[in-house]
Amino acid sequence: MATFLCSVTALAVLLQAPSPPPPALSDSLAALRERVARDSMDGAGWLLVGRGFLQLADAAHGRAHRAEADSAWARAALDTAELALARAAALAGPVGASAAGDSARVLRVAVWAARSRLTWEESGIAAALDAWGPLPNDLRVPAVLEELGENLLRACPTGGALLTAGDADSYAVWYMRFARALRPDLLVLPLAAWRSDALLRARLARDLKLGRRSADDAWLGELAKRRPVCVSMAFERPPEVRPRVGWVPRSLVWVTGPQGKGPSVPARDFVFAALRVGLDAHDPWADPALAAYARAARVTPALCEPLATFKVSAEVARCRK
Repeated sequence: MATFLCSVTALAVLLQAPSPPPPALSDSLAALRERVARDSMDGAGWLLVGRGFLQLADAAHGRAHRAEADSAWARAALDTAELALARAAALAGPVGASAAGDSARVLRVAVWAARSRLTWEESGIAAALDAWGPLPNDLRVPAVLEELGENLLRACPTGGALLTAGDADSYAVWYMRFARALRPDLLVLPLAAWRSDALLRARLARDLKLGRRSADDAWLGELAKRRPVCVSMAFERPPEVRPRVGWVPRSLVWVTGPQGKGPSVPARDFVFAALRVGLDAHDPWADPALAAYARAARVTPALCEPLATFKVSAEVARCRK
């Protein structure tokens, strides 16, 4: 508790910096700090505090984003978010015991991803990979996200770049890639981060030696000349790139560029056991996972067989008999 309040005090000084948070967010966080100060066992309050400070850090990547001016601000916000979310998760009990606790755990992964992103902007890809560790031993995500992350990583060809769409697939993939060290050959990037963060975009263009540095998605064509590019089917469709590239469905992802040395993973080899358990338990993270799998089944009907094996096919319109 004392450590958290010290972090809040430090951040209060940073709130006088040139890029303060929106007044509504700042006021809300002040009220939440008072709430958890009154009741340090308020897990829901700690979750809201952590989410709020994570939003503060994300706001540092806006249009006026300047790495030198905003890095200390963002890192202080992320440190405070990590402490609050760890407290919320501890109060909620083990993984799967409550939706609030699992959300806190997933958002802790988001904090570590955000730290890595800051390092990526400042020092490049290799330094960003180092910024992922050592990770806390208790850092976890719900099983349905572990499964989603593993499935998406397995679907991407060797040496590829995997683009993710939203919170569920992004945090799932990042956790399995970095916390579980699965598929170290892959570059993982939330597409929204590329589109919204000019500093990250410039650093990536430099590190990946891309000819184009525009804000649109033309860079994907340049990247696809060098390595396979995979797009999670958490997206409704793959990005439209000019000049056009040929996207090919490959189980749970769309792929363009060099296809890699090995054959694609057979649809029957994907696992959906945690999805079935998550749906039965009304895990809120099961819904976005199911949406991605349902979209994948529409373009790769062979996925209906393993979905049926794990008794999920009735939840997927394409697979209902």
